[in-house]
Order: sequence, then C-alpha cells, then structure tokens
Amino acid sequence: MKNRKTHLLALIMLLSIGMGTSAFAQKIPLVYNVENTGIKNLSPVLPGINELPVVKPLTDPFQWSDGSGRSTNFKDWSRRRAEIAREIEHYEIGEKPVVSKKDITADIVDDTLRVNVTVNGQTLALKAKISYPEGKGPFPAIIGIGRGTGSLPPVIFMSRNIAQIAFNFTQVMSHTQKRGNEPINKLYPDQTDMGAYCAWSWGVSRIIDGLEIVGKKSKIDTRKLAISGCSFAGKMALFAGAFDERIALTIAQEPGGGGAAAWRVSETLGEVETRTMYGSLTSRVMSPAVPPARYGEPSVLPTEWASLL
Repeated sequence: MKNRKTHLLALIMLLSIGMGTSAFAQKIPLVYNVENTGIKNLSPVLPGINELPVVKPLTDPFQWSDGSGRSTNFKDWSRRRAEIAREIEHYEIGEKPVVSKKDITADIVDDTLRVNVTVNGQTLALKAKISYPEGKGPFPAIIGIGRGTGSLPPVIFMSRNIAQIAFNFTQVMSHTQKRGNEPINKLYPDQTDMGAYCAWSWGVSRIIDGLEIVGKKSKIDTRKLAISGCSFAGKMALFAGAFDERIALTIAQEPGGGGAAAWRVSETLGEVETRTMYGSLTSRVMSPAVPPARYGEPSVLPTEWASLL
C-alpha cells in the first residue's frame, strides 16, 4: 500500500448474517429496529473461569453453551447470539447495562445531539456533533469514534450524502480508566467490573437511542447507521456493532489482536498482539473477571472475540 495504512481491515455486516447457504433462502434482515433481539432469552449457566476446560481448536460459534448440540438454522440465531454476548460479557468485558427509553431525554441543538440518561437518580449527559451533507434528509449516517468518520477521510462519506456523528467516548469512560471512578459509574456504582469495551458500546447505544427519540428532527435515517474506528477504536467499533443490532454496518479499521483476529491463533504467531500482551490493559479496557494468572490462556475461553463478526 506504499507505506499507507490500509483503510479497511474488516467490513462487517452485523453478526446476524453469514449463517450459511441454507440461511440465505430465508428473509434475513440487514438491520433491526431494537438494540438486542435476544434480550428475552434466558442466560446460559456459565461456570467459573477456573472451571473452564482447555479447548485448543477455535470454538464453534454455532454450538450451544450447554454443549447440547449446535444449530445453523437462522431461527435459532437470536438465542445463540445472546449466548455469545453473555459469554463475552461474563468472562471478559462486564455486563452491558440495559436502559429503558423512558429514562432518556434527547434533543438537537446547533447540530449537536444532546442525550441525558438518568439511572438511580443520577444523570449522565452525552453530546455528539453531527455534520450534515447538503439537503433535507433523512440521511444515512456513520458514527465515528473520536471524530465524525473515525480515522477514515470525511470526503468518502460527505460525497455520498452520508452524515457524520462524532462519538466522544471519554464522556462515558476514558481510555485510561480509573475503575469505579468513570462517568458511567455515576449511574452504575455497583458495576465496577465494567470494562471499557462494555462501557463504550453502552455509550454508542445511547447515542442511537437519542436519534430515535429526536425522530425526524435529527434528519438521520436510523435504519442506515454505520460505525467506524481504528486500532483500539476499531475494537470499540467492533464491540458496538456486535452488541447493538440497530447498526447496519461496522467498519473495524486495523483493530489488531482481539479485534477480528482469534486470540488462539495470535498466541501461536510470535510478534503480533496477543492476549498475553493485552493483559497489561486488563485494568483499563477489560473486566477483572479473568485472573491475571489465566489471562495468557485464551484456550480456556468458550468464545473468541472473532465471534463478534
């Protein structure tokens, strides 16, 4: 690429597609109008981290958590997707809090989306600047981590009449989080085990809630939302897209190890980002559920981050 970074490492359409040849005979939505279609599914019974067996091969994304079998039938995907999400939350990033829209207010002021989330008598305010193309809309939109298009050239989107929404993740949790003392902890003081990839995904979902609450005034077509980020923000985009089914397109640019790459494979390659190396970030971006002594053992985890795809 003549010393230039590759613009896109992964172009991912929600983790609800790519279910096999037979699935494409069914009418599979490209996007949903709810954050989590599997919210009513019962959580699987998950053993403690020290009780998990070592599984060297890549895990089967279609195998039920209880080991009772597997299914590639699309009608079962909502349940299996919910299991994968719960495993990642339980063993790695912490549980993403569920929020009712009745606890959210939103408005647009000077092309800035303002969202207030009130939980346990405490309010967290989020602001997201929106850059609009010419015209009346509604426009498809990209949510960029840090700035309107993440690390991608804005002209790619503006020339296609795509609005740009900047997500300031520090309004939720800083990259160098002080556990229990971040903005989101004001709402959830008991969830000190929440990792940044959980908190940041929560924040993106609240921005989408705000767009839906504002409605036509936002001039955004919420059925055509994308998200993008690069490096650690590429992982952030990947988690946000996987944990919110209202996002139609995820562009995870150069997310490195723990992004689209499988930890089990990375550990065998040598000079690449591995889970052992990533362990130094545990106190900041991950939940402390996994003991440091086992952090370099990705083969005990029932779900690879690659399953986010």
